[in-house]
Amino acid sequence: MVSESRRRIEVAAAGLLARHGYHGFGLKKLSAAAGLPYGSIYHHFPGGKEEIAVAAITGTAVLSSRIMAQAPGDVFATTETMFGFMVTKLAGSDWTDGCSVGTPALDGGSDVAAIRVACGAAFEMMERAFAGLLTEVGLPAEEARELATTVVAAYEGATILARVRRSDAPLRTVAAGMERLIRATLADAGLPAA
Repeated sequence: MVSESRRRIEVAAAGLLARHGYHGFGLKKLSAAAGLPYGSIYHHFPGGKEEIAVAAITGTAVLSSRIMAQAPGDVFATTETMFGFMVTKLAGSDWTDGCSVGTPALDGGSDVAAIRVACGAAFEMMERAFAGLLTEVGLPAEEARELATTVVAAYEGATILARVRRSDAPLRTVAAGMERLIRATLADAGLPAA
């Protein structure tokens, strides 16, 4: 069982990663954000910043994947919820909080191997969960994987555009585009798109 302090550190780290990326958050900021003494961070994460970031990235992916896996069989509602979540998150943070996986992937993913691997695994986990929704409605597994990759990539790209433009328009536009793409893909496969 994960201790309450460890969980608080992971949640605070996910928030800092979403806002500042891997290189932009420090352990003093993390200590303050978690509301814990600085020394307790190393008690729970002896590997320091890298270990914390990997745990936060992985935790974000696990949570996102669980939410998708437990969603009702309505892939359209899940897609709308994903994009809507980010609209709310960005608007509520004055356009500073992005994705806890995407932001560190851009910031630390190219030069810190553990971060790159954690981000890659996190994206794969989210893609598998979304692909699972698509296979539930009858889409063949390979097509489901390809479409899930497209949706996750579009979500991350729309998040970046929304942050930069300080507008929810990219997320809303891309969400509508993904719904059309999913409907067309299901129709092409002879499946109901309702």
